[in-house]
Amino acid sequence: MTMLLEVENKKPEQVQDFPKIEEALRGLKSYGPQSYASLTKPDGSYLQVAGGGVTCIVEMRDKPSDRHWRAHLDAAKVPFKEQQTLMFGGGHMAMEPDEILFIEDVVTIFKAFFESKSFPRDIKWRDMSRIFRD
Repeated sequence: MTMLLEVENKKPEQVQDFPKIEEALRGLKSYGPQSYASLTKPDGSYLQVAGGGVTCIVEMRDKPSDRHWRAHLDAAKVPFKEQQTLMFGGGHMAMEPDEILFIEDVVTIFKAFFESKSFPRDIKWRDMSRIFRD
């Protein structure tokens, strides 16, 4: 399947192979010229990531159901107890400690999405639809 890969400050491109996506994801830095990316399926469903390295946040839009989700973990990987703010090229986002993902998590999530497979069991999805309704 071909999907649209969009990366901050790069030309959008249609991709058919995951290595190109993984390379783009691993190049993300919250403080750099590429601090967010998205991958869109032909039906309009997409994954988006902001940040990079050990401070990433992932959201998913399921177009058929018009639901918007944010990835989180059962147990946070970071020592923070309070909400954090991620600053990146697209602005800033508030995130809970359990929503802070490492790039390895992000790559795994994007690969499952790309291959239309189940997400890893340690990744949960928080419904954010009420926030993103028009």
